[in-house]
Amino acid sequence: MKTTEAYLLAGLVALTDTAVKGFIKDPPVKNYGFAGNRMDRFPKAVAGVSAVLTGVLAVSMAFAPGKMRLPLALVLGGALSNSADRMIRGYVVDYIPVSRKYYGNISDLAILAGSGIGAVTYMLDGEEPEPDKG
Repeated sequence: MKTTEAYLLAGLVALTDTAVKGFIKDPPVKNYGFAGNRMDRFPKAVAGVSAVLTGVLAVSMAFAPGKMRLPLALVLGGALSNSADRMIRGYVVDYIPVSRKYYGNISDLAILAGSGIGAVTYMLDGEEPEPDKG
């Protein structure tokens, strides 16, 4: 996948989730923290960390090998939408029931899919790691 295609995919994921969230007037879950509302007592810190990591991910994708751009684009798209939620609303809108206790959104599913695809791609790469010279 070309770099520009990867950034377009990331934007599409982010815009899709943001559009869906725009139709939800009273979200079932307002997630003020990370996954599962972890650190929900510190929403500004969570928003800051999320924004910084999203920026690092956006820059690193430009230098990633082609085979890793698809999974990185999915993760970046999800991170962009959730980070925007945190910065604008102060919380992430979660609307898809995953279990009785947990809810997610399209961005969370994209992050999960990208992480899984990236892990499998990395494991099946077949390249031998560089020996430790230290």
